[in-house]
Amino acid sequence: MILAVRGGDQSAFDTLLDQYRPLIDASVARFSSDESFSLYCEDLKQEASVVFYNSILAYDLEQNEVEFGLFAKICIYNALVSFLRALKRRSAEPVAEIPQNLITVQDFEDPSARMLEQERLKSLYAVIRKNLSELEYKVWQLYISGRSAAEIAALLSTDEKSVNNAIYRIRKKLRAVLR
Repeated sequence: MILAVRGGDQSAFDTLLDQYRPLIDASVARFSSDESFSLYCEDLKQEASVVFYNSILAYDLEQNEVEFGLFAKICIYNALVSFLRALKRRSAEPVAEIPQNLITVQDFEDPSARMLEQERLKSLYAVIRKNLSELEYKVWQLYISGRSAAEIAALLSTDEKSVNNAIYRIRKKLRAVLR
């Protein structure tokens, strides 16, 4: 079955996934029972499923010391621990304020639509914050507020070339992340 999955057989993967679903569900339940992570149950399931697939690809069929089930269980456990640690780090970071000029009252007459858009923007800002360095994030904030590279350089006590390089890196990183 593992070889079939590696060969691209979707039905073989579905079969293995069904066979190991109790293992995945038990691993997720172990972490989602904590109240602070119960909201992320679906995210944990998706993460566990992706890691399960990756464990199929990474498992060494030549060795006889560790069975695939144990290997998958260890991979899933480690990935979920890493996922939750990253989640804790992100929640400890202050959430960037959304500039009010990006959301105007006339854009959303329906309060629920406005709220959904604000939540979407908060998520977007969190992704941006996570992927930019300190300097890049400061440059990005000043840049989207309408400042020129020369003004940003003066505010950050750096040269304009560094700011232009940072803007280039920001664009490159955000293109890659937001695709």
